[in-house]
Amino acid sequence: MRAVNYNPKLRFQIMIILILLSIIFNIFGGYFTRFFVAEIIILSIFAISLDFIASRGGMVSLGHAMFLGIGAYATAILSINYGIPPFYATFFSILIGLFIALLIGYFIVLLDGIFFIMVTLALGEMFHAWVFTSELLGGSDGITGIMRPDLSFLKIDLNTPIIFSFYTIFWLIIVYNLISRITDAPLGRNLDAIRQNSERVSAIGGYKKTYKAIAFSISAGIASLAGSLYVQLNGFISPELTHWTVSGEGLIMIIVGGIGSISGAILGASVVHIIQHELSNIINWWMLVIGFGFILVVLFMKDGLWGLIESIKKKLGY
Repeated sequence: MRAVNYNPKLRFQIMIILILLSIIFNIFGGYFTRFFVAEIIILSIFAISLDFIASRGGMVSLGHAMFLGIGAYATAILSINYGIPPFYATFFSILIGLFIALLIGYFIVLLDGIFFIMVTLALGEMFHAWVFTSELLGGSDGITGIMRPDLSFLKIDLNTPIIFSFYTIFWLIIVYNLISRITDAPLGRNLDAIRQNSERVSAIGGYKKTYKAIAFSISAGIASLAGSLYVQLNGFISPELTHWTVSGEGLIMIIVGGIGSISGAILGASVVHIIQHELSNIINWWMLVIGFGFILVVLFMKDGLWGLIESIKKKLGY
């Protein structure tokens, strides 16, 4: 397998541009625009979690929406049933996602290709079925009444759309920096080596199961963060968030953006979600258009929008 996209300078440049655009739209936009920006940011965090395990660990998951749901439901249950403030519930949700992923990952990370995909799909659908029928989790009706974090001691009101949108941007910056550092660190380099030639890594004494389990856990923790932010944004959670199609949409986002580029995951999430929203307002068969566009990207833009930007920069001499 060839190396994934790795260009720290371009990665940072794209990230800065996207953050600036989100800030501009957030400041000058109305209520819906700010809500939409926050939604894109949360999807971007989820896309980064998928991008990390797919590109660095070589693990393509169709069940990652399970961790999105774990973060969302954990935040809802902890804050409503146990009275834990939503801000602290967010951190507990991340830890719960990390722990569950570590247990699962220990048994499945050594599976390759279609076997890993099918196992994660099965686990995700089992979780979806359980959530759909669980009285504790509200069953098919879901859970309502989830509050946003109270940061009044900092004189910050997260119930204000513009403030909550900036709050999600803050989390995105943290996630971006975390994954960038891991990618550039020995863990990231070891994961690259395992993806390209796992047998050689094992032959020289590398702990490929440990590295991949850690990567899977980190990715799940980030997905859980996205789920926690999602339920705070909407004040509602339903089983639909845990369906495998949500994982599929996440994979589409990172492929369109450019797998392994980190910033490409954010770019892909932004472009795909904007197109989905705009097309759905115009035509009823918008999914057909998106599907056709995705096929074109796979056939003619193997590095996604990231690769297109990189080739344009090279032609311009930058």
